[in-house]
Amino acid sequence: MSKKPLVLVSWDGSATPLAMIHLDAAAEFDWVLFDYTGRHPAGELQLRHQSCTVLSARTECKGEIYQALAEHLAMQGRCPEYVGLIDDDVLLSVSDINRALHLGRCEGLDSFSPVLSHDSVFTHRWTLQQPHRFYRPVDWIEVMMPFYRGELFLAGRPHYAGNISSWGIDKYLMPTLQQIGDWPRTALIDAVVASHRRPVTSGQKIYRNGRSAGEESAAMRALCLRLIAEQKPELLGSDWHRRIFLQRHARTRWQQLAYGLGRPLRRWLDQST
Repeated sequence: MSKKPLVLVSWDGSATPLAMIHLDAAAEFDWVLFDYTGRHPAGELQLRHQSCTVLSARTECKGEIYQALAEHLAMQGRCPEYVGLIDDDVLLSVSDINRALHLGRCEGLDSFSPVLSHDSVFTHRWTLQQPHRFYRPVDWIEVMMPFYRGELFLAGRPHYAGNISSWGIDKYLMPTLQQIGDWPRTALIDAVVASHRRPVTSGQKIYRNGRSAGEESAAMRALCLRLIAEQKPELLGSDWHRRIFLQRHARTRWQQLAYGLGRPLRRWLDQST
């Protein structure tokens, strides 16, 4: 079975497929289009002159896409070199994806992501591009456009079920599996820049399982702490444990206020250069 990288891009089943992807090069990976409305038939198709596998199921959010792709790969008995999952509101090119895969391979990364342009809609400032760098080690990467070593992605298969929003998969589950399975190398690739174009809304919903995204994240955190206690208890109390499970990764309201007050000064400095 082919170890060729696989890249999934989400799709609403009716708009132009791969609409945000600039098809400027031959893909050095296999395409999967995931129709999250469930309207388009599944199967092998030519879309925009690209050979694609279409997966189709009505979903509420990205956690269910993780589940569907993991089940699809398990049924095929396939473990790609890398698995990428890109949201349909992320603007980048085929050559960007090829380059990210090449750099991840060269650096021996187990999980990685392109960075965001500074005019993107973002949640975490540390995901924005830092110039004059190729790589930047981080503890975890967001679910917006992650790339995982195939073995790592499939190791999460038993644990994706029940998590609809995907909250907690990025911050807790994947770092935990990386430590347990010895796939520890995680980085942002500053040499490859994408742009995120739509606001994030998944944190404001109550899903059909009765949980909010925050509650799903808390449940995933508890699951991961159990996995660590059972399989690698020496991690408890470590610096890694503190960074993943105890340290804040979002600004307090006072920090948000201070950041907002600094925006006019930054704009003035930008205009004066």
